[in-house]
Amino acid sequence: MNTRNTHFLLVILISFVVFSCKQEKKAETSPVQKIPVAVTSKSRFSIGDSIAIGFTQPVAELAVKWNGAEVSSAKPVSDSVFVKAESEKTGWKQLIVSGTTKSKEKFTDTLSVELVSDITPKEMSYNVLSSFPHQKTSFTEGLEFYKGELYESTGENGKSLLLKIDLKTGATIKSVPLTDQYFGEGLTIVNDKIYQLTWTTGVGFRYNMDFTLDKTFTYYTQGWGMTHHDSTIIMSDGSNKLYFFDTEFQKTGEVEIYDNKGPVLKINELEYVDGYVFANIWETDKIIQIDVETGKVVASMDMKKIIPAEVDQTGSSVLNGIAYQPLENAFYITGKNWPTLFKIRISGAAQKNKKTLASK
Repeated sequence: MNTRNTHFLLVILISFVVFSCKQEKKAETSPVQKIPVAVTSKSRFSIGDSIAIGFTQPVAELAVKWNGAEVSSAKPVSDSVFVKAESEKTGWKQLIVSGTTKSKEKFTDTLSVELVSDITPKEMSYNVLSSFPHQKTSFTEGLEFYKGELYESTGENGKSLLLKIDLKTGATIKSVPLTDQYFGEGLTIVNDKIYQLTWTTGVGFRYNMDFTLDKTFTYYTQGWGMTHHDSTIIMSDGSNKLYFFDTEFQKTGEVEIYDNKGPVLKINELEYVDGYVFANIWETDKIIQIDVETGKVVASMDMKKIIPAEVDQTGSSVLNGIAYQPLENAFYITGKNWPTLFKIRISGAAQKNKKTLASK
C-alpha cells in the first residue's frame, strides 16, 4: 500500500471516530423528555364544559391559568382538579397548570384545549323571489352589490376576470382580466376601492371604481372568499378561520369557526350582514351563518333545491356566490358556471338588535 492510500485511510478513520464521538456527546446532552404531571383525557370540549385535569403523581401545591387568567376556584378533588371552559369564542385555548408534587418536584405543564360551539345551529329556509340570467362562462368566486350595482370575480387561470354586471340581463358592463398566472378569488368593495384576491399566489389587487389598478397587496395564506364590515375586511382561506384586515391589508385579527361538532372547514365565499357572516361551504350545497364575534355557527341552510337542473353536480360547478342587497333586503345566490342568479328571502336566521335579515 502506498503512502497516499495509507494517508487517505487514516483520514477516513479519524473522521469516523470524530463523528462517533459527536453522536455520543449529542446523545448524552439531549434532554430527557419529562412525563407531564398534569394531563387531560381528551382535548376537545364544548364551551361551558367542566374540564377534568388529572395528575400522574400526587400534588401538594397547585395553580391553574385558563387563557392567561388565574383560576381561583381550581381546587383539587381527590386526584383531579376541575376547570370550567368559560369563553366567548370557540377555538384553541391554553391551560397552564403549575405547582409542586408531594415529592417536592416543581412542575409547569401547558395543555391545549379545543372549544367547540355550545349551541346547535338553527335550520334556515328560503323562498325564491325571482331569477336572472348568469353567464355560464363565469367561474364565480366573489359576488357583491355596491351602491346598487353588482360586481363579480371569476376564477381559473387564463380566464379570471373582475366584472361589473347588468343584473337584469347578466351581460358584462365592464371587465378587466387577470394575467394567466393568477386564479381570481373573492372580492369586496370598501370606500370606493375594489379588492380582489387570488388563490395560491398570495397577491391581491385593489382597483379604483373605473377598474384601473390602484395597488397590489400580499397575504400569507390562500385567498378564498372576502367581505367587509365598515372598514374591516374579512377573508377566508379554505380553513376554519376568518381573518380580519384593515384597508391597507394589514392583518388585525382572526377567529376560528366551529359548530357544536367541531371545526367547520372549506369556508369559501362570504357576505357580512348585521353582525354575521353568511358563507358558502365549498363542495357542499350548504350556506352557514357565523357569529363573527364568537366564531360560532348559529344557523345552516341546505340549498340543494335551488341548483339548476342542467348543472353537472359531479364536476366543479358548485354553489358559490352570495351577495346581500341592502336596498331590497334580499340575498342573491349563484354558483360556478351556473346559468342562473337567484334572488331569495331567508327565514329562520339568527338576529342581533332585533333586525330582520333578508325580509321586507
